[in-house]
Amino acid sequence: MKKIHILILISAFVFTACNGNKEKNTTETERTEAIVKDSIAATTNIAVSYADNSMLAKIPLRDFPITDSTRFENFEKYGIPDTGLLKKINFDPRRKDATNFRINYRVPFSENFSSVVVTYRCGENELFTTLITIDKQNKIIDKLNIAYDEVAESAFSKTSKIEKDKIIVTSNNWMNEEPIFETETYTVESNGKFNME
Repeated sequence: MKKIHILILISAFVFTACNGNKEKNTTETERTEAIVKDSIAATTNIAVSYADNSMLAKIPLRDFPITDSTRFENFEKYGIPDTGLLKKINFDPRRKDATNFRINYRVPFSENFSSVVVTYRCGENELFTTLITIDKQNKIIDKLNIAYDEVAESAFSKTSKIEKDKIIVTSNNWMNEEPIFETETYTVESNGKFNME
């Protein structure tokens, strides 16, 4: 008889607990639906520009003129590790072995678009630094490699000088007895595109 009473008490407790959870789940579902409705209304009525994004605000801003000579020995000292910005803008380095992405700094070219400089490793021997322009809908407008370093032969490198109206990229080749230096000059159009002069 004692066992039957205990069994009845346990059954009553379990049914009460299950019923309470059902009511709680319904209440949480109703709250979630209300929040989703509010969120949808808020995001469709306000056009948020990428420049107002908190991710971008955390990136250091550098002023002109800027010399970028990012190398293996210094690339981890500057900027911040990527925490989702590159995924948000769909940045594709087109290299399968690209790792260790860092957002170095922002460049104040225009209020019409944002400009950020990103550094990443490819394998053990190559380091690329890319200037990216981004529109207010988080789409990449254009990309330009502005610095490069390699440690396999330590024969090739690239540096750049960024000014308000132009970017001068210098490529260095030390493979021969006489080093070869080539320069390319780019302008930044009002739409964020890079145009080689």
